[in-house]
Amino acid sequence: MTKDGRPSLQGFEALRTRFQEQSRKAQAYYTIMHKMREIVGSDDAASEWMNEPLPKFDGKTAAQLVSDGRTDDLLSYIDSM
Repeated sequence: MTKDGRPSLQGFEALRTRFQEQSRKAQAYYTIMHKMREIVGSDDAASEWMNEPLPKFDGKTAAQLVSDGRTDDLLSYIDSM
């Protein structure tokens, strides 16, 4: 932040980068949810699955894997179901 209270260029760039990363994660989460909804039949069931530990991934949940950037691994796993 500058002395006059406006965000500095560095601060603005950091916020923009953070926003882009959060947007990517949100899109990945939506993609996984949509794919699981097709399999399990409802948003509630897909949401529940997103928070269940997955033995194949050392007990991590799908939500954790999305946060870790492992969307492709999850999509492959779902396709193999």
